[in-house]
Amino acid sequence: MSQRRVNRSNTEEVEENIESAINECVRYIVIREGSKIPIKRAEIAKHLNSTCQTPSNQVNSVIIEANKVLKRVYGYKLIQVESKSGIQYIVVLNEEGNSQSSCIPDPLQRKMLIAALTHIYMTGGPVKEEEMWKFLSEAGLMEENDHTARKVLTNTFTRQMYLQYSKVGEGEIARNVFEWGQRAEEEVPKMFILNKMAEAFGKEPNHWHEQYREATVEASS
Repeated sequence: MSQRRVNRSNTEEVEENIESAINECVRYIVIREGSKIPIKRAEIAKHLNSTCQTPSNQVNSVIIEANKVLKRVYGYKLIQVESKSGIQYIVVLNEEGNSQSSCIPDPLQRKMLIAALTHIYMTGGPVKEEEMWKFLSEAGLMEENDHTARKVLTNTFTRQMYLQYSKVGEGEIARNVFEWGQRAEEEVPKMFILNKMAEAFGKEPNHWHEQYREATVEASS
């Protein structure tokens, strides 16, 4: 009888420790979410070990359960992303909102991001760096040779994975280009972009046939 009480007590203690680790994992992710910078799995594991003494073989289970809480309570979800430095996660909206990327507090930066994503999408592929600067300058969203604004695209939005900024080609023909990043793929529906275009030009979204077809396929998947 005494042994059964001890076993039950040990089981309850393990369950309490796991529950504590899940809550701490959720708290840590919500705090980190504000920066939009991908969170390394190793960082989560280190934090859980230091705060809850969570062993490494329980980290995956804790993250899975924490993801359920994030969806249910905060409307977020964890997406695993590819990285040369190991497993990383981004925190994205679980449900599409009416105002995409509204979590970017600066209105001008928000407009720059949506404009950049729109330009990439409507041109049908990667956009050369110099073409992006020209487009945003003509749209009145940045001054010519505005290095601070350019850094927002090449650094901030790239680290947040809204944009992908990379070099293509070799030697003299090498060029830096912009593409949609994985966070944008998760958070910004193509139909949202098309609806904005249609509103701006007084047309129906299906005016742009290829983009409309892609957006429709995405929306139905």
